[in-house]
Amino acid sequence: MRRLTAWILLMTVILTAGQCAGESVSGFRDLFQNPGVTATPAPNSFRFRDGIRWGMNTQQVRALETTPMTEKLMTDWSVMLTDGQVPVSRYTADLVFIFLSNRLQMIMYEFTNGTYEDYQYLGEALTSVYGEKQEAAPQKIKALMNAVYPGRYMADQITRANSWNTGDGTSVYLYYYQNNYAIMYTSPELGSGIYQTNGL
Repeated sequence: MRRLTAWILLMTVILTAGQCAGESVSGFRDLFQNPGVTATPAPNSFRFRDGIRWGMNTQQVRALETTPMTEKLMTDWSVMLTDGQVPVSRYTADLVFIFLSNRLQMIMYEFTNGTYEDYQYLGEALTSVYGEKQEAAPQKIKALMNAVYPGRYMADQITRANSWNTGDGTSVYLYYYQNNYAIMYTSPELGSGIYQTNGL
C-alpha cells in the first residue's frame, strides 16, 4: 500500500511539474517522446555493411570495412576488391566497391559456383528486405556498369535479371552473367546519370 501511494505521489509530481512548465502531458508515452538524442538517418536511407554510405571515398570505406582489400586505380574510377570472400546470407562472395571520382557509386557481390536454387534463395531474401522485385533490362545493367567501367559487360550475357528499389532511390539488381551471378547496388546519383537527357 505504501509503494502504491508513493508511486501515485511521484506521478502526480511529474504531471504537475510538466503542466507548470507549460507542457501538455497526456500520457506515459509523452515521457519518452523526446529523449534529447541526436536524430538518426531516415530508416529508408541506404546503409551497407557497418554504415557505409553512398559518396564515401576510398579511405572512409576502408575505415568501416574490416576485410582486407586491394585497390585498382584507373582514370576516373577505382575498384576495391576484398582479398577474401565475405559472408552474404548463407553464402560467400567477392565484395567489390566501385568509385567514380573517388566517390562510392556502386557495390557488388560476385558469386561463383552457385546453383539456380541459390540464386532463387537470394532473390527471395532480397524481396524480404526491399519488397517485390521487378524484371530488369540487361541493357540497363550494362549501362550502369558502363558509367564507371566501360566494356565490362556485354548485354547479351546478362540473364535472369531482377531489380528492387529502396526508399532513397538506391537500385538493387540480381542477375546472371555467363555462368556466375551477382548482386549489384547502385547509388541514386549513378542511376540518374546514365542517360543523355539534353533536349528531352
